[in-house]
Amino acid sequence: MLTEHVPVPDFGGHGRPHTRFRMTAWCLPPGSAARRAREVLRGRLTKIPLAADVLDDLEIVVSELVTNATRYAPGPYELRLLHDHGLPVKAEVVDAGAGTTLIEHLLHRPPPIPACLDDLELGGRGLRIVTELTHGRCGTQWTRLCGTGQLGTAVWFDLPTPPQQP
Repeated sequence: MLTEHVPVPDFGGHGRPHTRFRMTAWCLPPGSAARRAREVLRGRLTKIPLAADVLDDLEIVVSELVTNATRYAPGPYELRLLHDHGLPVKAEVVDAGAGTTLIEHLLHRPPPIPACLDDLELGGRGLRIVTELTHGRCGTQWTRLCGTGQLGTAVWFDLPTPPQQP
C-alpha cells in the first residue's frame, strides 16, 4: 500500500494552503488486479453504512475499470481512494497509459441505438456500465502514479455518501 497526501489549495485568509484530502493507493498485480481492487474497495467501504446493492455496484465499477486498464494500457496499475475527513469520497483506477481523451469520450457518449444485438459487441460496454452505475459521476484525468512517478491516466468515480444519522 502506498500513501500520498493530495493538497487542495484553501488559503482561508492565512496565506498558506492546508491538506484537505488524503489519498491511499494500492499497487495492483497484473494477473489478479481486478480481484485485488474489488477486495480492497469492499474492505474499505464496509466500514461505512452503504446498502449491499450499492457496494455490489461499486465492485462492478472498479472491476470494469481495472479490467480495461490491464487489457488496454501498460502497467503498473493502482487503485486509489481519496478521503475527506476520513470518509472515502472518490476512487480512481490508474495506469501508465495515455488514454485519457478516448476514455472520457467513451464514458460520456450518448447511448447507442443498436440495429441488432451484435452491434453491442463493438466495445465500450464496460465504460457504459461504469457511467450507468455511477450516475455519470465519473471521468478521467492525467496523473502520476504514486509508486513510480510515471505519467498516466486516472479514471475516477465518486463514491456515494452514506445516509446521515438523525
